[in-house]
Amino acid sequence: MTDALHPLGTTQSGATATLTGVVVGESDCDIRVRVAEGTWTFHRGDVLAIREYDNRTAMPADAVLIEIRPGATADFTRRLRIDVGERPMTLAAPPSPAFGDEQLRRLTEAWTARLNIADSPVHPATFTCAQTRSRDGSDDGIHCDSLD
Repeated sequence: MTDALHPLGTTQSGATATLTGVVVGESDCDIRVRVAEGTWTFHRGDVLAIREYDNRTAMPADAVLIEIRPGATADFTRRLRIDVGERPMTLAAPPSPAFGDEQLRRLTEAWTARLNIADSPVHPATFTCAQTRSRDGSDDGIHCDSLD
């Protein structure tokens, strides 16, 4: 998804945010722009200009360049496939803010400390454990190791 709109210098309005997409709807209040990841909806007053796009890339023929007022707010709608299942509909959690192994290790340590989970083993490995116990005393379990 496009999280940031890239600045473009113009002589009239200073720096503006830009977006390349296809205008799929306009009203007196809003302008809707489709991009590969979904559809942006902007208030008409936040759209400073709609310009023709130099179409030398794999963009659709009717693609335009939209200039957006800095500080504008917009709605973003994305298309998702819905499958029937036994669990309620949810969206995936946002990706981890950790970049790289060291940050991920620190986040994992903080998470395990909050939950009072035992420290990881001394050797670097990824492991999974599952255990079930019944009232009759049977004890089943699996343990899977994968050295990193």
